[in-house]
Amino acid sequence: MRKIIVFASVLFISVSSMQAQKKKDLLDEITKLRNELKTTKGELNDSRNKEKATLTQVATMEAQVKDLKDTNASLLSNMSNFTQLSNQKAKNLETSLKSLQEKDRQLKLINDAIGKNDSLKLATLTVFKNALGGEGNIGVQNGMVLIVLSNATLFGNDDSHKVDDKGKGVLGKIANALKAKPGLKIIVEGNSNAISFKDKSISDNWDLSAKQAAAIVRALQIDHKVDPKRMEVLAKSEYGSESIETATRIIIDPKFDEFYSLVKENMKNGPKE
Repeated sequence: MRKIIVFASVLFISVSSMQAQKKKDLLDEITKLRNELKTTKGELNDSRNKEKATLTQVATMEAQVKDLKDTNASLLSNMSNFTQLSNQKAKNLETSLKSLQEKDRQLKLINDAIGKNDSLKLATLTVFKNALGGEGNIGVQNGMVLIVLSNATLFGNDDSHKVDDKGKGVLGKIANALKAKPGLKIIVEGNSNAISFKDKSISDNWDLSAKQAAAIVRALQIDHKVDPKRMEVLAKSEYGSESIETATRIIIDPKFDEFYSLVKENMKNGPKE
């Protein structure tokens, strides 16, 4: 009986001891799990914080990427505009260059026309100088070939409007030169400064200048068969260019209209650069 009691006691103690050990182990396990849970929660919080930081960083990077895209698009647009502007400037420069080249060409044509016109005047001057010899003064003035003959040479007296024999000889030389140059025209300009008039039909120097110039044209037409369409009459009285030394001026073929026509024709038909 005693053995049974002892055995029971030992068994109870053993069971109690085992239960205590298990309880202790269980408590340790619970503590361990709690610690692990706490650690896990901490790690989870760290992960969440990192995730938030990462998301913020991603959002920042996305914003930067968007800004870069916008900047890139703006640069591309500006580059396109700059290219268009450069192309337009290049076209404008090309147009300006062509315009300058055209102006240079026109100036060359005008200079060529002036040179040709001057050559024609020089040739005309030579023809009349050779024809007149030492009679009268001949030269170029204001782009015109000009013959100046004293009224005494043509009419004998300043107040006469009848061409005398010496004057007829001079006019014959002029007529021969005009016939050699059938394209030339002349303007006969009377300049008189008579102090008194023997011919009472003469009103004044205007009247005398006109009659003297008309007498020269009439002589060229009737005596030398010069086409009257090639001649004009102009009276200057004592207010003309030769008012002190009375004289008649013969202006030979100014041809300003022909000169401008020559320039216009050369510009129209000139070679394109």
